[in-house]
Amino acid sequence: MGVTVVTDSGSDLSRAEATSLGIEIVPVSILLGEDRFRDGIDIDRATFFARVAAGEIPKTESPSQAQFQEVFARASGAGNDVVAIVLSSKISQSYANALAAAKEFGAHVHVVDSLGSAGAETLLALYALELAKKGTPLAEIAKRVDPKAVKSAAYFAMHDVATLGRSGRLPAAVVALGSLTNVRLVLKFNEEGVIVPAGQSFSFDKTCELMVEAVVRAIEHAPNVRVSFGHTQAEEAATALKKMFQAKLGHPPAQEYTREASLTISTHQGVGALGIYAIVA
Repeated sequence: MGVTVVTDSGSDLSRAEATSLGIEIVPVSILLGEDRFRDGIDIDRATFFARVAAGEIPKTESPSQAQFQEVFARASGAGNDVVAIVLSSKISQSYANALAAAKEFGAHVHVVDSLGSAGAETLLALYALELAKKGTPLAEIAKRVDPKAVKSAAYFAMHDVATLGRSGRLPAAVVALGSLTNVRLVLKFNEEGVIVPAGQSFSFDKTCELMVEAVVRAIEHAPNVRVSFGHTQAEEAATALKKMFQAKLGHPPAQEYTREASLTISTHQGVGALGIYAIVA
């Protein structure tokens, strides 16, 4: 019996990459007007960004209990246990729905609250896969990928925090601060998986510097750090962010990835958003 790794489309793993790795992705729904799409399945990036540029305001809806049950049942039917790593319970119903679905499978399914999103989910999912390939038992994998058991950091910055405010993921007072002319916020996921402000500057470039410094400080220059750089249609800026981080860290990370954010994340962070996510495990 093996262990199947499951995540949702809050992670930065593309469906093609996940399929090649053997990771299952349960899609978040993207809502545009009267249309509903499954992230990574029913809508492509070009269509999504074209409709947003035309003025449509996207929303998301968490995967249902039934969607998780379907994936868990498929893995169980193949003789595998499951570790599911999903969006922070403080910003999504994904965790609650996955937990409800897992009850049917008893000890054969463990659901892990990533306490984050995007690269944080991705790094934990890849770590879980690495452990699974070594034959690590399910309970041990779940214990080791618990974000409270690893040193981690999840920081991001966006040009317009109003998108997070509309969904209730950022308090109105913080949105008001971030909406002031020339004020750019550094945001992070705290230890409870809540998005909170972690600094501010008067330029986006300076905000990126603050973000890099905060992550390096949080991981204490650890040589075995795994880091993921995420962006929304900002590949060049992400490359610059990566170089800045490498210089500040002072040595190559143990693992390093750069990925464009899923549409699930792009819905709430907007074009130009950048993030740095790191774990030490």
